[in-house]
Amino acid sequence: MIDVLSYLDERKDEFERHMSIARLLEERVNEPVADEGIQVEVRHVNTLKSGLLIHLYNIVEALATRTLKVVGQTVVNDRPRLWTEMVLKEWVRAEVWSGEERIGDGALTRLTDVSAALVSGSSPGEFAVKGTPGGWDDKAIKEVAKRLGCTLALTPRIRRAAYQKAYRDEDTAMVFLRKRRNAIAHGSSTFEDGANLLTLDEIEGLADRVLPYLRAVSESYQAFLVNKNYLKEEETVQ
Repeated sequence: MIDVLSYLDERKDEFERHMSIARLLEERVNEPVADEGIQVEVRHVNTLKSGLLIHLYNIVEALATRTLKVVGQTVVNDRPRLWTEMVLKEWVRAEVWSGEERIGDGALTRLTDVSAALVSGSSPGEFAVKGTPGGWDDKAIKEVAKRLGCTLALTPRIRRAAYQKAYRDEDTAMVFLRKRRNAIAHGSSTFEDGANLLTLDEIEGLADRVLPYLRAVSESYQAFLVNKNYLKEEETVQ
């Protein structure tokens, strides 16, 4: 998980550099230019704002995906018969679910029972823990963590900033970000209009809610793996 946290630091620095460029351009809006110069207009800055939102969401998606990949790589170091039922279910979900349809809980339970007998010997290869349909936000992150039995250890400040419904339609920061990103990426909003109602300070404030939360989530999974909370309780005390 150290590599995942280092990746987050790199992407955070990259985001901050792009924010600085956007601020420099905003300062030049409507400045007089020479005959052959290019005048910076508000629409140019608005386009950069949309790019910043997409950049921020890409960090969310990349961190969630990379974190769960590490989980799938690590738990297979122990034999499946030692895994908790929750982790075994996620292995089954990864093996039998294409992501294109939902699996009923009853069918998943039956598949888990059968798989427990089939894989009780040597450990299988690494697997990719499945996310949820519709993209990544705090709701999806909490759902997957709950499925795996990973407790998200959040400070009061990070919890409040991430879960506060401070945005349009009573959305949290990450739900708002996902909706804005999807609107831009899928064409229902143009790059010029996708973030035109947000100031750069507000986008920076959005990042200040999202990025610490992502770090806390990855650190929670790190503790989950180091403490081997993915094993049955009687196995972790031996």
